Amino acid sequence: MKRGSERGVVSERSVRRLYVCICGMTSVPFSFVRSVEFWSWFRMAVCVLPVVLVVMGVYVDYTHTADRCSILTVSNDSLLVEYGEPVKVNCSIPSEPSSVYKLGWESQILPVQTDSETSLVWTSPNLTEWEVNGREMFCYLSVPNTEQCKRKVHLTLYKRPDSVNISSESSVWSEGQMMKLKCEIENVGPLQNLTVQWTRVDQNNITTVTEMPYGSFSTSGEERKNGNVTSTLTVSASRDEDDVQYQCAALLRLDQLQQPQVGSSEPLNITVRYKPIITQPSKGIPNSVIKGNKLVLNCSAHGNPSPQYSWSSPGNKNLTTSSIIISSVQSEDQGQYSCTAYNDEGSDSMNVTVNVLEHPHTTNLSSESSMWSEGQMMKLKCEIKNTGPVQNLTVQWTRVDQNKNRTVTEMPYRRFSISEKQKGSMDVTSTLTVLASHDEDGVQYQCAALLKLEQLQQPQVGSSEPLNITVRYKPIITQPSKGIPNSVIKGNKLVLNCSAHGNPSPQYSWSSPGNKNLTTSSIIISSVQSEDQGQYSCTAYNDEGSDSMNVTVNVLEHPHTTKLSSESSVWSEGQMMKLKCEIKNTGPVQNLTVQWTRVDQNKNRTVTEMPYRRFSISEKQKGSMDVTSTLTVSASRDEDGVQYQCAALLKLEQLQQPQVGSSEPLNITVRYKPTITQPSSGTISLTQGDQLVLNCSAHGNPSPQYSWNSPGNKNLTISSIFISSVQSEDQGQYICTAYNDEGSDSLTVVVNVAVEYKLIIIIIAVCAVVGVVLIIGFWYYRHTQNKWRNLASHRNNDNIALSDDIAGQS
Repeated sequence: MKRGSERGVVSERSVRRLYVCICGMTSVPFSFVRSVEFWSWFRMAVCVLPVVLVVMGVYVDYTHTADRCSILTVSNDSLLVEYGEPVKVNCSIPSEPSSVYKLGWESQILPVQTDSETSLVWTSPNLTEWEVNGREMFCYLSVPNTEQCKRKVHLTLYKRPDSVNISSESSVWSEGQMMKLKCEIENVGPLQNLTVQWTRVDQNNITTVTEMPYGSFSTSGEERKNGNVTSTLTVSASRDEDDVQYQCAALLRLDQLQQPQVGSSEPLNITVRYKPIITQPSKGIPNSVIKGNKLVLNCSAHGNPSPQYSWSSPGNKNLTTSSIIISSVQSEDQGQYSCTAYNDEGSDSMNVTVNVLEHPHTTNLSSESSMWSEGQMMKLKCEIKNTGPVQNLTVQWTRVDQNKNRTVTEMPYRRFSISEKQKGSMDVTSTLTVLASHDEDGVQYQCAALLKLEQLQQPQVGSSEPLNITVRYKPIITQPSKGIPNSVIKGNKLVLNCSAHGNPSPQYSWSSPGNKNLTTSSIIISSVQSEDQGQYSCTAYNDEGSDSMNVTVNVLEHPHTTKLSSESSVWSEGQMMKLKCEIKNTGPVQNLTVQWTRVDQNKNRTVTEMPYRRFSISEKQKGSMDVTSTLTVSASRDEDGVQYQCAALLKLEQLQQPQVGSSEPLNITVRYKPTITQPSSGTISLTQGDQLVLNCSAHGNPSPQYSWNSPGNKNLTISSIFISSVQSEDQGQYICTAYNDEGSDSLTVVVNVAVEYKLIIIIIAVCAVVGVVLIIGFWYYRHTQNKWRNLASHRNNDNIALSDDIAGQS
């Protein structure tokens, strides 16, 4: 009991302490605190209130810290300052914090600055401390009991060079030497960001840039500070370096420096002395010139100093000029010429061989005969007089046919005969053998002498007159074509033309059915009849021979009727149906094709052709006959509404329009069971209160009817279901059935209805608010009741005292 009573004392004492903390500022009596109702409401408040307070506290602390650090700003977080220039950075906050704070600047190389204002400026009138490079400074905001906020500022100091100079070991270079160029850069920094740029510009203004980064040149200071720099470039002295211009520059590679070049030297012009190299005339190429023409030999060379020239020519003639000019070259001027170019550095020589040529006096083309006969081998002879050198001679044969097509054949040295074998002028004969054929008739031949020398701009130095060829040959019939029958509809016009090529021009004769003979090139029958059918023969002839050609004429009749029919007027899906096309009085059947045309509801056209041997014939002969063609079709829904038609085609080259008979169109009707096209099977997810629309549609013939089976075994004979506000009891399977006399089709749709959680959250929130109001109302009610009880108690006590006083008095 003692231990239990102690527990009771402790419990009551704890409750009283809690009562003082919670209700000390109110007039709630302690008796209510000890009641069961109070503890029920208290437990609810204790469970909910800490969670709310913790969430609010974390949110407030997070947003407060983030907002506090975001207000700290600096005017520039990265500064590039030129040596000796002023610098200023402002650190600020928009307003003073509610508690004590300190705004300051902190750096490893500069004294700490602090202030309690909303803005603090770090400044330097002329920044010269190189120690700022590579170091960072911070602006900070300190508030007691909170994490310090910082803003980092990166500061870079740089200096342009006092001077940039370029120099060479020697003012004049000699070819083959290795020369050094030196670039001296004075007082520049920071050295670690320095690059020495060498620029070379040649005589053609082509620029070449070479960059040497830090570490590839000598320096006199620390890498983060300023100092002097010497960079060396080694160049091989060659003729390509003559008149080249060099320049060096100092580049500071700093992110914020828009123009990295901070200093540049004056250009340095290079002069290189080298011996001459002859560029003209070309080595080893002979120079040929026609006798009597002008000869010009130019000698030019590159060298420094500028070269002088001397020539040696045939007959030991020496000249001290760069050019030799002979106004009228003669045979004695032929031979070797030598040019020498020289200066103080050396010399170069070049030999040129000059060949003096003579024009051919004549170039004559002739044939064995003025008239050729087909099949002979004929020779054309081209005679070229007084030409050379023959090793450079080519005879060119040109053939031009009647259509102006040009064919060129060249015969080089060793393919023609020469009158004497020497390098001087001589006579040449070239022969071309030609097979005399009708293709050579009217052809024109020509020959020419070509001297292929580089010094001659035009290699042709002599050409013959054109020679026209005439070939006699027997006729060759070109029309009509061999073996192709000529078919014509009875009563139409028949025209047979016979034409042939031949020299002399051919004459013509015709033989026709009934042994009729005609001496004309054409046969014309204005209205052809059955007796005109048969074989016609054309003969073309001249003095060289003859040629014949046979033509078979078929007289055709139009088909009297072309009829299309079906086994049944209405088809059912799945049946194999036959369409029959009957063609009366047509032929010849070996040239007949039955064409089936199918046109669907979308006007898409499909054509199927059935050739001879795929249809039945009433009698087997080459005249007119009856034909029946059958097309088997699978009755499907795709055939419903389709239109079929058949036609008789006589495919003969002589008929411009092969179709000679066509049936009337036949419309097809197919009955088939429905196929549901809408809706798609699957699951529909809705939220309670949403609208539900289910439309059922199907294709079928006859047109289908519809029924719906919905949750709760509700059956509807409509095509659509509409529910304006769906509820949980509307959830489940909906089955649509489409049916007609041919069959039916069904489709299932599953509808899921979800509860709106936003509504639940709102209800919980409303209940929570109502609960708080009830607690306050209950507390107020009990508080008012206690007041009235106390007042009534005092009144009773007063009445008792008054009664005692009255009794005492009595």
